[in-house]
Amino acid sequence: MHQEVRRWRLVEVRLDGRWQPAMLTGWRRPPGSTRWVVHVRWGPDGPGPGAEPWAWLLFDESTIRPLSEPVGFVPLKDAVVVPPEMAGTSAADDSGRCWRLAWVHVQGQWRSGLVTEQRRPAPDLPWIAHVRWGEDRQAAWLVADPATVRPIPAAEQAAPPVTPAPTTPAPAAGDRR
Repeated sequence: MHQEVRRWRLVEVRLDGRWQPAMLTGWRRPPGSTRWVVHVRWGPDGPGPGAEPWAWLLFDESTIRPLSEPVGFVPLKDAVVVPPEMAGTSAADDSGRCWRLAWVHVQGQWRSGLVTEQRRPAPDLPWIAHVRWGEDRQAAWLVADPATVRPIPAAEQAAPPVTPAPTTPAPAAGDRR
């Protein structure tokens, strides 16, 4: 009954008086409304104290702003996919499980991503990370090369945005704002 657009974008959302990195995963506009609400996630699901780490929020540029894409060196290559047979199996104690927002360089550009696990299959091999990106339709084990997989560091969490605010989805044909 509403217009919905799935689109992943790393953002910061103002929660409890401070900016928190988050992943904007979808836009909705209720019937007859001129405003958009967005689904924003800033932490993993699971047990723990407090409220859920996600919410549907009224889109407002003063409380939701994009995180800037990495600046400086632009890799000439995309993130390297690790074949499944080389990734190995997860640790029985889930010690490699995580939830980290990250930029991932794929198809020649930076994409908003989420690292869900990281590990080193063997002491002589590089670290690898399981990364999801592209509206959650793409996922792969990638070599955790800091040139192509860049988790959002704590120091960047309060950085002011450099890029313009995410644009609201285009209205459907015949739709009025």
